[in-house]
Amino acid sequence: MNCRKVEKLLLKSFDGRLDGRDRDLLESHQGTCPACRKAEKEYRTMLGLLKDGREAAPLPRFWERLEPRLREETELVPLLFWERWSLRAIPVFLTLVILLGGFLFFAPKARELGQSATLLLENRDPLSETQALFDTDKADTRTMMLLFASLDEKAPARRPAP
Repeated sequence: MNCRKVEKLLLKSFDGRLDGRDRDLLESHQGTCPACRKAEKEYRTMLGLLKDGREAAPLPRFWERLEPRLREETELVPLLFWERWSLRAIPVFLTLVILLGGFLFFAPKARELGQSATLLLENRDPLSETQALFDTDKADTRTMMLLFASLDEKAPARRPAP
């Protein structure tokens, strides 16, 4: 049996709530463990002081050692507030960053429209300009104009994505 369980049994024994089996376990452990015997002696001393009703005097220089610790605790309170706040703020901040990054990654990107798409959106006939090229008299001029017209489009024509 370990010392923690024995300490619980010891406290129960002071209240008179210990059964016979547990009492035997407690006595057998205390027979082999000097630390638990010492703990029982200290508990009995404390219990005796409390039952007598007299006030126990603190150790010498008790207040001199306690006051600096109390001041130290009051200085740490603002730091604890910021520590608790930051521990809650970090997950919220990371969640916002992930959501914003996902939105920017999956958001549709604006694309530049080609000349023929622009003509269709403006409800104009895209073949009207081509027809003007075919109406010219010279074949060489017509071929050159068609070549230069095809070079005007910077991006190849694509089907619009749904």
